[in-house]
Amino acid sequence: MDEFFNTGLTHQQFLDEYWQKKPLLIRQAFKGFKSPISPDDLAGLACEPEIESRLIEEKGTNGSWQISHGPFSDEVFNRLPETHWTVLVQDVDKHLPELQYLLDPFRFIPDWRRDDLMVSYAPEHGTVGPHTDGYDVFLLQAMGTRNWKFTDHPVHNSEQIEGIDVQILAEFFPDQDWDLEPGDMLYLPPYVAHHGVAKNDCMTFSIGFRAPSQTDLLDAVISNLLEKELATGRYNDASLITSAHPHQIDQAAIDRLKQLLHMTIDQAAPILADALGRYVSETKSSLTALAEETWSDLLTVSELNKEFEEGANLQRSLYHRFAWHIDGSRGTLFMAGEPYLFDEKDFDLLPLLAENSVITLADWQRIKTSPQSANVLCQLISEGGFYWAD
Repeated sequence: MDEFFNTGLTHQQFLDEYWQKKPLLIRQAFKGFKSPISPDDLAGLACEPEIESRLIEEKGTNGSWQISHGPFSDEVFNRLPETHWTVLVQDVDKHLPELQYLLDPFRFIPDWRRDDLMVSYAPEHGTVGPHTDGYDVFLLQAMGTRNWKFTDHPVHNSEQIEGIDVQILAEFFPDQDWDLEPGDMLYLPPYVAHHGVAKNDCMTFSIGFRAPSQTDLLDAVISNLLEKELATGRYNDASLITSAHPHQIDQAAIDRLKQLLHMTIDQAAPILADALGRYVSETKSSLTALAEETWSDLLTVSELNKEFEEGANLQRSLYHRFAWHIDGSRGTLFMAGEPYLFDEKDFDLLPLLAENSVITLADWQRIKTSPQSANVLCQLISEGGFYWAD
């Protein structure tokens, strides 16, 4: 069904009317929802050394709005007061694969845009303060009640409180004020100011969609240009006129620079998809160590075939990012920032390898008809993108 939860909107109508435009409150988006994890489960994750977590204390022992980074110990949780703190854990969807089902309703938005499922727990009055985020987020209430205040429009260049560890708005003037119960969900576009406060013991699931910054994308494009030895032209001033001030950079020089940069972007057009694919498929730095745990020796196609015929299945690693693109007669699969090329006859294998959570013997029968694709799968396994399921 193409309905966006129980809003009466289709997926496309939601994208047209709300996505990156205005907030949307959805009552009982997940009807009768009960959190699949407990606060103790979340605290356990926050104690793991390879899992990214934070603790924000509005009234910390070292001052207001004290932030600490995990891993945490039992002693840390035992010393916390009864109110006014929040613990947050990133990438819970990857650490607990059984929570992947929560992401399925959002797959009409490209997966390469999604960052993670972050889970927070807070006792009464727990909050991270009024703030803005540079990404789209769906805030699903999982346990307890949280009050949300937020603006109707993005807030840019806002002043922040100085001298504290977290970025909190110095002034906050909300337009809307709602209490969310389990199953309720709030969508917020980038830079909409918001402030959530726990009214009792509560958990919130945040499904965030990242958007690369201009400088990040430029850096990715430049890296590809350098690698492929493109855009090697130099600054040109054949129309130079005499200057009365030899150290002055005049407006004509700036105009020539603009023209050169425009030419550079034009020359980069053939590699833009490659640059974007590499960038969005890079492994998050906080997940690198976990991603490397699934690395293995490079198998031959014969060895791979034997594993499948003996009944083994391949599981896709959740710690790796995948994306794919087709440009004319060339297809590219991206994983962990690396491109893998496919011929036109094998384009149908791109979504299979990039999107299937499991690769079975039946899938392998399709893949191995293409020696090139079979070898790519061998490489993906050695780089940890797939591992043998128990």
